[in-house]
Amino acid sequence: MKIAIIGAGVSAAAACKALTAQGASVTVFEKARGPGGRISSKRALAGSFDFGAQYFTARSEAFLAQVQQWQAQGLVQRWDFVPYQYQQGRLSPSPDDEIRYIGTSTMHQMLSGEFEGATLYTGCKINELSYICSNVSSQSSGQWQLCSEQGECFGGFDALLLTCPPEQAFQLLEGAPLSLQIPKRALLPCWAVLLELANPTHQQAQGIFVQDGNTRWIAQQSAKPGRQSARLQQETVQAPAPEQWLVHLSEDCSARELETMPEQISALAAAELSRVLGTQVQVAAALCHRWLYASYNSDIPPCGVLFDKKMQLALCGDWTLGGRVENAWLSGVEAASKLLGRAHNT
Repeated sequence: MKIAIIGAGVSAAAACKALTAQGASVTVFEKARGPGGRISSKRALAGSFDFGAQYFTARSEAFLAQVQQWQAQGLVQRWDFVPYQYQQGRLSPSPDDEIRYIGTSTMHQMLSGEFEGATLYTGCKINELSYICSNVSSQSSGQWQLCSEQGECFGGFDALLLTCPPEQAFQLLEGAPLSLQIPKRALLPCWAVLLELANPTHQQAQGIFVQDGNTRWIAQQSAKPGRQSARLQQETVQAPAPEQWLVHLSEDCSARELETMPEQISALAAAELSRVLGTQVQVAAALCHRWLYASYNSDIPPCGVLFDKKMQLALCGDWTLGGRVENAWLSGVEAASKLLGRAHNT
């Protein structure tokens, strides 16, 4: 069975692993330079920059088993810190019992081996799909053909799995029956801003949940395990490393400022960091990343993994099960099960 997967994030990795384990021939198409999706990290400034998901949790037995496997491989570690919250002008500890995990030494590192056994095309944006009815395929009544923005065409696929954001999936599938089940605005935008400070704040808080204003999350990136470069770690023997703070602007603020220039976004993030920490910060360097489709919209009920048995077409992602990295993984496993025919008919 030949299966095409569009996207190479967490859900795609889970599906790819499950499908190849059952002998399927899998081809993955990713528009970015490498796998990761919304858990991607960048090499920036004095180390790596987790500009998407900051951590993940494991609440189901199935995903916890996967996390423990990654831990044994040295790809994942715990991020133990006391969470803080900021509300009504007050910053205070807000401890909980949640166990939080991060990739070592980047968030997407844990996906590095999950695409083994598959053909992976990176820097390849698929912008056109065709479902060609025929009796040639041994698995279905038709086959899928995919064409890229660069003009390349890839055909002969018995099944297709889309793991891209729902708005992008809708554009690719417009006119297909399954497209009518894709929810609108299931994912909301987010500006992520990395700020390297000229002077340290000596703030103890490493992760802050912000309850008001233009920000929803702030993290002391330089305090996360394994994020400093080896060169910087050597240099800090003589001098302290510069503090790096990651600011996630709120969904509402990000939507309002969607087309704002990065310089202005950096200034806004610096003002928000000063507000929350209660001290005026001096920024030495900044880096911005705009997510058009980032956090799950909790006002939209989860639609579940979408599947069209007749066309052997599935859609998955964290948004189908209610957000979170864990749900992205579980949705990929479920989508693979449906494509392999082990799930109930839908």
